Amino acid sequence: MKNRDVISGNSRLEKAREMWHFLRTQEAFRRAPALTLFRSAIWYWRCLLRLATALELPRWSVRMFFPAQRKGFGKFIYAFREYYEPELAYLEKVLSQGKVFVDVGANFGVYTLVASRLVGATGKVIAVEPTAESFVTLRENIALNHFANVSTFQVALTQTTGKAWLYHGWDPVGNSLGKSPLSSDEGEEVQTESLDNLLENGGISRVDVIKIDVEGAEELVLRGATKTITTNRPVIIFEYNPACAAHFSLSPCGARDFLEGMGYEFVVLGECARSDTSKSGPTYFNIIAIPKQFAGEFAGSFHLLMKPSNSMKQSN
Repeated sequence: MKNRDVISGNSRLEKAREMWHFLRTQEAFRRAPALTLFRSAIWYWRCLLRLATALELPRWSVRMFFPAQRKGFGKFIYAFREYYEPELAYLEKVLSQGKVFVDVGANFGVYTLVASRLVGATGKVIAVEPTAESFVTLRENIALNHFANVSTFQVALTQTTGKAWLYHGWDPVGNSLGKSPLSSDEGEEVQTESLDNLLENGGISRVDVIKIDVEGAEELVLRGATKTITTNRPVIIFEYNPACAAHFSLSPCGARDFLEGMGYEFVVLGECARSDTSKSGPTYFNIIAIPKQFAGEFAGSFHLLMKPSNSMKQSN
């Protein structure tokens, strides 16, 4: 019993240390540590009472609703707000009135909402989310902001048209077509489609920016968007997540290599841009892919115009 108590205590201490290290890497915490911790405490208190939560992101004049759930990425948006991810603010660099944004793996819609505000009434946002529960909340958040420039699709993007089993993770953001140790056998059958077909069927011929966060299947989404990428040369924000890519038997750098072959250069923002070694850097993060012909135009906005990072090299 004592050994179990020691192990349990050590585990809690290690988790506390990891959380403290994580918080120290966050822009929101560096700017206002007390406020960030206060918001985190409020989030957990509301979740324990099973209270749904709404918040505002005043920088973009958008509101978000979150169902009562202790687990999930919602706590980070609630605590960090506008500094949730550096790529969220980066949308201001590449989106403006009249542009078209595609959000693949929209979840509850934080990128969708910010993009909708930035592209305005003359622009368009395509939000794609396969999970039934998250899709409902996504639609609620769009309605909450009275956005009329967003089209939503409940489908999983990949290379082919068909059906697949979507495994449910412990957190809705972890739902995936690939089975992982953190997912259960529970899930739902979803429709699959390629981005090229989705856009063609919707009569959408122009795309300026694409964001992809699909738990390791980013390469599959990109291969199903070859025509769109070749024709439009959009800026692409995608997640680098080697552990999740392995669940699809995909190369950890498959998405990057695919885009590099199509003439893209790569940028990282925030903490991972400041990390020199794989030990100090995060194990997954977002990468911004920019067509080489536009790299000079955007280079001044970035912390680092990068070659493959140490962690990416070692995972190859």
